[in-house]
Amino acid sequence: MSDDNSGDLRPPRQHGSTWRESEYRVLADDLRAGVDLARTASTVGRTESAVRAALRHFAPPEERVPTADRECWIRARLVAEPDWNWWAVVVENHRRTRSGLWFTRHEHCARIGWRRRTPMPALAQELATSELSVAELLRSLGLVESIEEAADHLGATPGLALAKRVTARRDEAVGARWILVVDGAAGTTRTRNAPVRRQISLHETRTAAEAERDRILSWHTRIGPDEPTTQVWWTIAERGLGATVGHTRSGTLDPTGGRSRAEALTVGDIIRVPVPDGGYLQDRITAITHPTPDAPVIVDLAPVANSRVRRVVEFTPDEVVEVVRRAEQHPA
Repeated sequence: MSDDNSGDLRPPRQHGSTWRESEYRVLADDLRAGVDLARTASTVGRTESAVRAALRHFAPPEERVPTADRECWIRARLVAEPDWNWWAVVVENHRRTRSGLWFTRHEHCARIGWRRRTPMPALAQELATSELSVAELLRSLGLVESIEEAADHLGATPGLALAKRVTARRDEAVGARWILVVDGAAGTTRTRNAPVRRQISLHETRTAAEAERDRILSWHTRIGPDEPTTQVWWTIAERGLGATVGHTRSGTLDPTGGRSRAEALTVGDIIRVPVPDGGYLQDRITAITHPTPDAPVIVDLAPVANSRVRRVVEFTPDEVVEVVRRAEQHPA
């Protein structure tokens, strides 16, 4: 339930960032292999429409390939002419349209600069670009989560675009709050004439909002839904005063699996937990001992090879456990 990648309604990670040579080479390989563009978009972390738009750089201007035929034309040429220097065409089209493009050497330079903690002004000069562009490149390479993190590690020249952007974002974050909305969960409030139960709460941090969401969904799983056919939805949104947009994540409760707090586990659930050797242990719960709300949750798993040797795992009540499949029925 608290998986950071589930239910993320924000655009893909690379959305709006400058295209890199490595992304184009993945795209070319997938086009040659007949891979669907939607799958390629997922691989490079962009929208399918962005990938389709990038196809225009593969076609030489003199060819005048219609937009509708562009994908088929490129796939056919890549297969028919293995030696076709499509990369030269891409570079020339970017140069002609004056659109940004990161080469592999730029990526290597950014990675080395990050590893050596090269000051941002020096790294920007080395890459012949702005500090803001360097921060965005570091983010697109997955070296940082945000431009703020890049500025924190490598610095930012006061008065330039990166420093101004970081200051503005931090000012917005000061007054921002995280709003949690859960629809359809048992144990929450149902107002008069409302179609489903709804819980709305305000939190100072995303962690606090996620903890409250997990508590509500765990309780729903534990006591059983009031209406088995009702889908449980959750949304966590960051909003500042008067803001209508911001980070938003949303998802649904999967009754067949997902992540759950230990206190919400049930006999019959199949769980997956890491073991000291780096692997995982996966088995069905045969018994649960939880004497008091604050006491550890002791879980007995299926016997080893039908013997009397039991596998026993101990969790704290609020510890998140990966549930591969839930029991067919939960006690009310």
